[in-house]
Amino acid sequence: MNLAYKILSTKLKSGELVAGQQIGIQIDQTLTQDSTGTMAYLQLEAMGIEHVAVEKAVAYIDHNMLQTGFENMDDHEFIRSVAKITCVADYTVSCEQ
Repeated sequence: MNLAYKILSTKLKSGELVAGQQIGIQIDQTLTQDSTGTMAYLQLEAMGIEHVAVEKAVAYIDHNMLQTGFENMDDHEFIRSVAKITCVADYTVSCEQ
């Protein structure tokens, strides 16, 4: 039994650990970053997700800090606002429950 199989077997929620088969696993932590996090949070918002359901969720903002346009800063502010509402950890936001 390899390490990946051992880890997956402790988190398996549905299906069987057979190559090529679909499984469901428990997610303990998530990490998003500003290049793709904006789209992920827009999708969660569209699905009506109001609060994270994992032990730890972190939004990491590190890209495009210097720019001439407003788009990246708008994305950063959006991620911060979603983080505040959903209790995703952000380096500038504290959770309001």
